[in-house]
Amino acid sequence: MKGKVIFLLTIKRVENSSEFEQAYKIRVEVFVKEQNVPEEIELDEFDKTAVHVVAYRDDEPVGCGRVFMEGDYARIGRVAVLKKERKKGTGRLICEELIRIGKEKGAKKFVLDAQVQAIGFYQKLGFAVKSDVFIEAGIEHVRMEAVFE
Repeated sequence: MKGKVIFLLTIKRVENSSEFEQAYKIRVEVFVKEQNVPEEIELDEFDKTAVHVVAYRDDEPVGCGRVFMEGDYARIGRVAVLKKERKKGTGRLICEELIRIGKEKGAKKFVLDAQVQAIGFYQKLGFAVKSDVFIEAGIEHVRMEAVFE
């Protein structure tokens, strides 16, 4: 009988600067190197106050995301998964954890700016398109929203 190898995926809240650096390296790989987002705009003023998470596949950082409150709703952003880890459910698990954290902070409404190519991914999580296409960092995006009780 052949055995199946299962790799452990863990989503962890960032608690220190070295863990944030792991998230930032993933963001640079995905957004700056793959998608040509200027590195100088990848870090922003929300990084200091957001709750960040990193996904680890057998202790190797493979994905990340962040969530922060804007008034009475939570904003999800900077969700990135390394190319080799895509289509394995990692992004979904990252988003589910960000939603859980937002709910902890009292949010029911969640907002994100999704790249057009990721609309279907976020729709499967319960988000709906709420805007026309707009350009951010040279990439087409739409505003998406969801309410989770």
